[in-house]
Amino acid sequence: MANHNDLKQDLWKRLNDQTAGMMGIEGADMHMRPMTPHADAAHNKVWFLCASDNQLTKTGAESGRAHFTAQSPDERFYACISGPISVRRDLDKLNELWSVFASAFFEGGPEESSAVLLELRPEEAEIWTVEASGMQFAAEIARAAFGPRSRPDLGTHDVVALP
Repeated sequence: MANHNDLKQDLWKRLNDQTAGMMGIEGADMHMRPMTPHADAAHNKVWFLCASDNQLTKTGAESGRAHFTAQSPDERFYACISGPISVRRDLDKLNELWSVFASAFFEGGPEESSAVLLELRPEEAEIWTVEASGMQFAAEIARAAFGPRSRPDLGTHDVVALP
């Protein structure tokens, strides 16, 4: 079983590699939205580029708390991160995060687009890892379904405080 520090380090590493995840605002009457994270572990922040007229921007500024879910492409790591969120109009940070990908979604450059930043300050994350190999996975499922165990032992599940 991984310890909290290992889980935190793995979370930040995977956020850096994450193409997209789903974000929702607590208490908002809206579905979660796909968003691309820009992780900043050193400052315990996750940044997102968002259109100024997006419902996340409007609702996030009102509600103040968000959940962001991430899943690794190999389906061996899952996380739900929660914490306060706020809208930032920081042109220097926007320039830093701007990319070809951003220019595909926003007309003009950072100075001319409708893009704003959402700043998530994670307070905690619930993390699940799958550490069992394919054969171990099948054996654990069989033991839980037909044997003495009530639940399969596939990996780690824990809630960690951030930073």
